[in-house]
Amino acid sequence: MLETQPAARRTFSWRVVALAMLLCGWGGNQFTPLLLMYRRLGGYSTLDVDAFLGAYVVGLVPGLLLAGPVSDRRGRRPVLAAGTAASALASLVLCFGAQSAWAIYAGRLLTGVAVGIAMAVGSSWVKELSAGEDGALPARRASLCQTAGFGLGAGVAGALAQWGPWPMVSPYVVHVLLTVAVPVLLLRVPETRTPSPDPAGLLSPWLAAAAAAVLGMGYGIAVVSGLLEIQRMAGADDLAGLTGVYYMLAYTGFLLPALLAGLSAWLPYPIMLTAVAGVALICLAVVATGVRVTART
Repeated sequence: MLETQPAARRTFSWRVVALAMLLCGWGGNQFTPLLLMYRRLGGYSTLDVDAFLGAYVVGLVPGLLLAGPVSDRRGRRPVLAAGTAASALASLVLCFGAQSAWAIYAGRLLTGVAVGIAMAVGSSWVKELSAGEDGALPARRASLCQTAGFGLGAGVAGALAQWGPWPMVSPYVVHVLLTVAVPVLLLRVPETRTPSPDPAGLLSPWLAAAAAAVLGMGYGIAVVSGLLEIQRMAGADDLAGLTGVYYMLAYTGFLLPALLAGLSAWLPYPIMLTAVAGVALICLAVVATGVRVTART
C-alpha cells in the first residue's frame, strides 16, 4: 500500500508524475508562439497555421476521454509513460517535418493525445500517490504543474525562436532532451491501479470515441469561430493583444480535467459532467441571444 511507503519515496513518486505532466503541457503549448514563425519562415497561410492548431484538439479530446478509463483498467504507469513518450515523439516529428504540412498535422495530433493523457491520468495518479495528505493538495499540485508546463513551453519556445539558433528546430530539441528520460523514471513510480481484465461492465470505447470526435469538432468550430470574431471586432492596433487574451481564455478550459479530478473525491463524474453540459447549454443560450440582438441592430 502507498500509505506504508516512506515519505521520501512518496514525494519522489508524485514529483515524477508531476514532471511528466509539466513536460506534456510544455509540448502542448510550445507551438502557439511559433505560429507567426511558420507563416513567415515556413510560407504557410493563416488558414494553414490555424488548422495546425486545430489538429491538436483532434488528439486532445480522445486523449482526455479514453486515457482515463484505459488507465483505470490497465494501470496508470503504462498509459502515462506512453503519453510522455508520445509528447517527445511529437516534438521529433515537428523538428524534422517543418516543411511538410502533413508532418506538422501528425506532430500536433500526437501532442494533443499526450496532453490529454497527462491531464486525465496524471492528475489521478498524483492524487493517488498523495494518499493521506490534505484533500485539496493533490489537485493543486497537478493543476499547477500542468499550468507551469503550458507557460514554460510557450515562453521558452518563443524565446528560442526569436533569439536562438535554428528557430524551427531548437524549441523542439529542447523539449525532446527534457522529456526523453521521463518514461524511464515513471517505471520507478509505484502503480496505484492493479491491471484488471474486467472492463467494468469501463464502458463502450466506441461510444467514447464517437463522443470524443463530436467534442473535438465542437471545440474546433468554437475556436475558429471565436478567433474570427476577435479578428472582426479588433482594430489594427490591438489585434495581436486581443488574440493573445482569447487564446489564454480558451486554453484555460484544458485545466478542467484536473479540476474534475480534484473534485472527484466528493462528487461522482456523471454529476460533474452533467453540470459541465449545463454550463455549455447556458453559453449556447447567451450566444443565441447575442446573435438575435446583433441581427436586430
